[in-house]
Amino acid sequence: MTANPFVILCVEDNDYLRLSFAELLASAKRRIVCVADGAGAREALREQKVNLLMTDINLPDGSGLDVAREALRQNPTLPVIVCSGHDLRGVAESLGPTAHPLRKPFELDELEELVERLAR
Repeated sequence: MTANPFVILCVEDNDYLRLSFAELLASAKRRIVCVADGAGAREALREQKVNLLMTDINLPDGSGLDVAREALRQNPTLPVIVCSGHDLRGVAESLGPTAHPLRKPFELDELEELVERLAR
């Protein structure tokens, strides 16, 4: 792993999806931090520099949108990917220009392409 890896915080309550995303996105240049809820996301955001936030909307302890808003207050240029089974275009737009919707189900290639674009 590189000295300063690109850190992706993945917030997903579904264990299978969380592990799948971590396996797909991990590389020599990326470090993936996976958490299952908003509390874990807030802790991770406090404890380390995150370069990309990827969050599910529906979390067991609240909304991933609240997590995204808090993260964007700390870092307005943070790229954010919001995921849900519902249409998220308006929601992503409400978060600002660094937010990108990703509607479930999506192809893993689609996720990889979006992350690669945002990691530049």
